[in-house]
Amino acid sequence: MDIIAEGLGELFQKTTPDEFREWTRKNKSRALIDKRITLREAISCFIKDGKYLAIGGFGHVRFPMVVIYEIVRQRIRNLSVASHTAVHDLSIYASING
Repeated sequence: MDIIAEGLGELFQKTTPDEFREWTRKNKSRALIDKRITLREAISCFIKDGKYLAIGGFGHVRFPMVVIYEIVRQRIRNLSVASHTAVHDLSIYASING
């Protein structure tokens, strides 16, 4: 097996839970900051053309259709999608992507 590359720099996760807790205390803000974003911003930020998307729910119940509609609105293309079932959810996406 060939090793392609090895990373340099500090690991994000410390080696023990206590080291991680200490790092968190020193480096993370405890301020109450609103980190919410709109669905439009989330799709734009995290879902790009050609990416792999795993999405959950069961059939047409509890499936986040609003996410599918926003992906369609933003014309995101060539996604590989893993889903529990495909009732009409992914057919909506597939119909615009051929």
